[in-house]
Amino acid sequence: MIETGFMMRKMTPRDLDQVMLIEQEAFSLPWSRQSYENELKNQYANYLVIDYQGDVGGYGGIWVVFDEAHITNVAVASSFRGRGWGRALMLELEALARRKRAVRILLEVRPSNRAAIAMYHGLGFMVSGLRKQYYSDNNEDAIVMVKHLVE
Repeated sequence: MIETGFMMRKMTPRDLDQVMLIEQEAFSLPWSRQSYENELKNQYANYLVIDYQGDVGGYGGIWVVFDEAHITNVAVASSFRGRGWGRALMLELEALARRKRAVRILLEVRPSNRAAIAMYHGLGFMVSGLRKQYYSDNNEDAIVMVKHLVE
């Protein structure tokens, strides 16, 4: 079930303090603030936040280059997990990719992140490959998943 009462909007530099808190909490290899500052200036990147009563409860990013979209990251603050916000972010990122005429969306996910894998499968993503020793913190592989947007 997706909870209502939140607003999805474009990420701005004002959101970065809260984004960085979620980033540190959600990822063992968190991006730097500078990385997000650069992403907000990147013409191919699109970042969204879930604004819940003035607080950032989650965020997600996607690059759309030519006809391909690549999910860069999706995270929800631990205090807001289980509300369907990750799914809502993914659906909005997919809609954005479709508006930009992408024909497929790709992402990488750790095999150990079973909750994310289950969500991605539920959204129609399929395993398309493996990137060996992709994550430098523990040399864990990355599962590459793809969703085709055009039949």
